[in-house]
Amino acid sequence: MFSNLAIDVALGLVFIFLLYSLFVTILQEMIARAFSLRARILTKALRRMLDGDPRRNDLGFFGRFTLFSWFYERGWSVVHYFSPFKNSPVLKQFYDSSSIRYLGENTAASRPSYISPAIFSQTMVHLLRNSTTARETDQLTIQACLDENPLHFNIATLTYIRNIFTDAGGDINKFRAQLEDWFNETMSRASSWYRKHTQSWLLIIGFFIAGIFNVDTIAIARILMKDKTVRQEMVQLASSRSYTMAPIVDTLQQKQVMYQDSSFFKRDSSLRIFVGDTSLIGVYAMLRNDASDARNVLGIHREFSAAHPYGLSHPFQQNGWIVLAGWLMTAMAISLGAPFWFDLLGKVVKFRNTPVDNSAGSMPSKP
Repeated sequence: MFSNLAIDVALGLVFIFLLYSLFVTILQEMIARAFSLRARILTKALRRMLDGDPRRNDLGFFGRFTLFSWFYERGWSVVHYFSPFKNSPVLKQFYDSSSIRYLGENTAASRPSYISPAIFSQTMVHLLRNSTTARETDQLTIQACLDENPLHFNIATLTYIRNIFTDAGGDINKFRAQLEDWFNETMSRASSWYRKHTQSWLLIIGFFIAGIFNVDTIAIARILMKDKTVRQEMVQLASSRSYTMAPIVDTLQQKQVMYQDSSFFKRDSSLRIFVGDTSLIGVYAMLRNDASDARNVLGIHREFSAAHPYGLSHPFQQNGWIVLAGWLMTAMAISLGAPFWFDLLGKVVKFRNTPVDNSAGSMPSKP
């Protein structure tokens, strides 16, 4: 069995990052549900599909710089939070369609967080067919709608829809299949947008959690290196709990709270998820119990006094800037996500428990 200082310290830190990643992941999911983040990302993707990017040239020369574009887009994100259909006429008609309007969970979350490719293509065909005077066939009606553009598509979107209608040879079923391919391709990009949002939220929440519970990576690493008893208790705790974490991680992945693929391709997205307060309380209770078992190394104990107004009384936390750096390191580790730390914990535990073959390096005895 491999057992040295570096491995044991690493095992303790990985276990801490896993626990807090689980805790922060559930908090992030609650925030995502409260603010309907999945539904808003889906709306953003559909806005780009149907109404294009009318603001792409607003910044002119400054639009070439990522910094200016980032702040400009953040400003419009706030605008679209309160007015999701501002300057988006086609998007508004899309969401007003009967096939979309009633997919929302309730009045507060009126826009759905999931739309199937079939529903998207069906709604688009209905919009095209019902926006102009009916002709002899659906093919002629849709062609007339694309020629007249009563829905006010932007030029780029209108050209693309015309092209795929032509590629389909006017066949409605083939045209719907082309629309679904377009939708699927866009949703695969939207999933990466949501992952970026999730990682940003994990970083922000992780920093606040690190500060509240005083999860200072630098100080904890020093404690584990200096105190052999605490290190051994942490290693034992991590080794015994590594198997009990599997059901928690599996459950969160199955419910798409933590996911590998697109949250928009699954019906068990946030529209059908409920992460109850009991889940949050359960993970928090696990954290505090484990912290007690490991002598509070999961969250360094604070003692508020006149000499230590912020409660940073531990000998390893005398420099406030180093403490902030330790909290930031914790937040960055948490932002990697619980699946990453769960997999790494299993590998470290397996490596540490691997029997050492001492005979391989021994010298042969002389005759």
